[in-house]
Amino acid sequence: MDHLLSSNKYDVAIAGAGLAGLSLAYKIKKNPKLAHLRIALIDPSPKTNNDRTWCFWSKETDCFEDILYTKWESIEFSSSGFTKAFTIAPYVYKMIRGIDFYRYTKDFLKSQEKVDFYNESVVKISESPDTTNTIQCQESRIKADTVFKSYYDKKDFSKDHFVWQHFKGWTIQTEEDCFDPGKAVFMDFRVEQDNETRFFYVLPFSTKQALVEIAVFSEEIPHESFYDPYLVHYIKNYLTGGKYTILETELGAIPMTTHNFIASKKSSVIHIGTNAGSVKASSGYAYKRIQQETDKVIKFMEQNRLYKYRPSSNRYHFYDKILLNVILSGKASGKTIFECLFQNLKPQTIFSFLDEEGKFMNELKVFSAPPSRPFIIGYLQEMYKKITGS
Repeated sequence: MDHLLSSNKYDVAIAGAGLAGLSLAYKIKKNPKLAHLRIALIDPSPKTNNDRTWCFWSKETDCFEDILYTKWESIEFSSSGFTKAFTIAPYVYKMIRGIDFYRYTKDFLKSQEKVDFYNESVVKISESPDTTNTIQCQESRIKADTVFKSYYDKKDFSKDHFVWQHFKGWTIQTEEDCFDPGKAVFMDFRVEQDNETRFFYVLPFSTKQALVEIAVFSEEIPHESFYDPYLVHYIKNYLTGGKYTILETELGAIPMTTHNFIASKKSSVIHIGTNAGSVKASSGYAYKRIQQETDKVIKFMEQNRLYKYRPSSNRYHFYDKILLNVILSGKASGKTIFECLFQNLKPQTIFSFLDEEGKFMNELKVFSAPPSRPFIIGYLQEMYKKITGS
């Protein structure tokens, strides 16, 4: 059914109302120079479930500080025979629940003029650099001067380093006090690795409630039942031997890749979020990078310019390639690498490196902490690829 009317013409259309799409729309309407723009947000999901959790470390007050669910000033790392707690000042490890973010941003946007929501799937986006773009949805046809695309496209990663970080988590309620609400278990590798990288997070909300999650790096995503025995075993053996109730479940997958997302950028349809390479290739962290990216988009829009994607520093992109080379080739396991990092370095040094903010001497510390031979080999292989273009 074609609903193309004059009212279906927008200044900005955002295809995909997840973290990137809603953050961008929120920031547009919060900006006095841009608040007059007419926005269409398109997503088939009403976003009424707590389908995911975003955690990130930060040294400052962040855009959505008002909806933090909890935060921690200490973290713990565990592996076989090695457990250590760290204070992370000036960093704080923060958590935002998906449902809180959706409600907060959507309530604000619905209170604004010139914002329309379309609960539909996008069928096709017709790009037109010189004229208005058209988005064909299941029922509606929407025109917009600028289109931002934030839903994930399947891409050909055959020529790139690529691995899925997939996860399943349970928010559990225990009968007895089992958790320290002042400390997050950042990584716990006390789980069978089976030639993959597997670890647990434990994010406590109180002494009796926490999100317990297993994350896995692998080339394929298994059936959702795969994770359950690991969760049951970990909770029983490391958290509580008693009874517990599962309050919520979250399940997801994040692509970790060195794919060149610049090739996907076009002037008429601007990719943002995961589809723009905002996921850190070597860690899977994306929340803060998406906020940084949408801030950059806003600055371009203030100057009435189309956002031009700028990739991460070439050297950090190269570091990501080396790290994924080492893990995917089996030269060193993810468990071994992270064990060495947390045994030999302060978490502040690791966070700074992952934020791509460290100085060169800091970067040398990171690469010299794990066994050096795998990284030297990985470095030489990546240099050869770079020189030969293979």
